[in-house]
Amino acid sequence: MSNKIKSIVFTLLVVIFVSGCSKTVDIELASEVTMYPSQSSKERIIITEQDEDYVMLNKWLTEHKSGWFTASGRFQGGVYFRSGEHGIQVTKTKVIVYSTKGSKPQALYAQEIKKGDFNKLLNKYQ
Repeated sequence: MSNKIKSIVFTLLVVIFVSGCSKTVDIELASEVTMYPSQSSKERIIITEQDEDYVMLNKWLTEHKSGWFTASGRFQGGVYFRSGEHGIQVTKTKVIVYSTKGSKPQALYAQEIKKGDFNKLLNKYQ
């Protein structure tokens, strides 16, 4: 096999592998979302479609439906949102989606974020 054919085959295998690992996650926020600005606080804030924090999160989720990877465990820091059967944690480096069906939230998916995507939100509450 020529080097060019090997290169094409290798590239196709990498694309298939990478696309097979990531998931599409489509989360529609409820009309009211409970926000927990800090893991160390019991403070709860109800946000709606008119609130800047809601709009920012909803826009990001709408624009980032693909590229999610399976996650497990607990992640530290950031701001936590609860919307219906999902929890959404925003940290400086990633967004994590949790299932809230059981007694404890269970991490399902995570996606790396671009530096600065949620700085305004995180700086406001940290």
